[in-house]
Amino acid sequence: MEKNTSRKKVTKQDDKLVDFEVVEKEITDKLKKTKSLPKKENTKTQKNSFSLFEVILLIIITILSCILVGYFIVPTNTNKTKTIIDDKNVANFIEQYKYILDNYYGDIDEDKLINEAIKGMLSSLDNYSEIIDEESNSFSIRLNGEYEGVGIIIANDNKGNIIVQGVYKDTPADKAEILPGDMITKFNDMSLNGVSTTTLVSLISSSDDMKLTIVRDGVEMVKNISKESITIKSVAYEMLDDKIGYISIDIFALNTASQFSAAIDDLESQGMKSLIIDLRDNTGGHLSAVESMLSSLMNKKNVLYQLEDKDGITKYYSRGKVNKNYPIVVLQNSASASASEIMAAALKENLNSYIIGTRSFGKGTVQTLKDASTVQYKVTTKKWLTPKGTWVDGVGVTPDKTVELSEEYYQNPGFDTDNQLNAAIEYLK
Repeated sequence: MEKNTSRKKVTKQDDKLVDFEVVEKEITDKLKKTKSLPKKENTKTQKNSFSLFEVILLIIITILSCILVGYFIVPTNTNKTKTIIDDKNVANFIEQYKYILDNYYGDIDEDKLINEAIKGMLSSLDNYSEIIDEESNSFSIRLNGEYEGVGIIIANDNKGNIIVQGVYKDTPADKAEILPGDMITKFNDMSLNGVSTTTLVSLISSSDDMKLTIVRDGVEMVKNISKESITIKSVAYEMLDDKIGYISIDIFALNTASQFSAAIDDLESQGMKSLIIDLRDNTGGHLSAVESMLSSLMNKKNVLYQLEDKDGITKYYSRGKVNKNYPIVVLQNSASASASEIMAAALKENLNSYIIGTRSFGKGTVQTLKDASTVQYKVTTKKWLTPKGTWVDGVGVTPDKTVELSEEYYQNPGFDTDNQLNAAIEYLK
């Protein structure tokens, strides 16, 4: 793997944080193998058409009796199902659902009705239990670590125009010299005026070759471009002075662990004597990824984290063979959340690593992805605890040395003005 010399650019954080939940890969893989329930036609419902099959189907979908607890899909228990059916709240819901189907004056989209019911149930829980909507495409892509596309990050501005927010290196878009700030106005000969980013993503996904018309500084130009398999790099690294290794991690995607391992191997082959792990603005990702990365740094005697659910607490140990004997400093800020906090806490409590920056976000829960027949959602199923059993939810991980990023850095981002990074370097020296 070649050295990536692009250091992380840290941005000011808004009050609202777009959170990337900890996702258990084993559950996701299981869900992909699970057959979806049949989708009914969207037709006007006639009175007295509510069949026994529909009642059973409704119970399965709406009450979420197949929500996953733990790492595996568990068979539905007959006695538990009977208890749910006998529940007066369920009976009341079915009665209201049937009444709406039988008496609403117009056509009913039953899929939408069920989706909104699930959405309503989730909204009564916590902030992280929610429907995964179409706007979550970029989230899913980043977590997967690879996708079929052209390598651009796009967003609608306040006028509805599609603006390029970023371009991944060595992708078709990069080779076509598309730049951040470009406005995409046409897909082939189709105008994109008023079109959502979701629609453009769908158009690109369904085409191998395409023409993108862009406007830059008032000048219109056409880019002929072809779709390719894009691998997203979530790890950047380099060797600093005094043999200090530097690794920044943007997200814990499915392929982040392999990129991290390659970076560690390369830096160690160069004689690395100490290491800085930059988790600033990393809002989390896959639990399996951070587990693999921590296992590469410590032996199997170390607890990486603990999970607490309704059945109790389970400790999860490293699968590694040795503890790294070089000093490690972790950089974090208020946007370092979830899996980032798992990594920071595990390194601090097991290897006595030093944390510099500001208090982390404080997200101490784990979400499980669930596919219903018409919608995908996530629901909080567990708490996660540090190796020593601390729950950081709403509190965050406290740094050993608090360093606020300077205003000078925000005005002129760079190595010399990054006072948090330089504080880590000085500590290791």
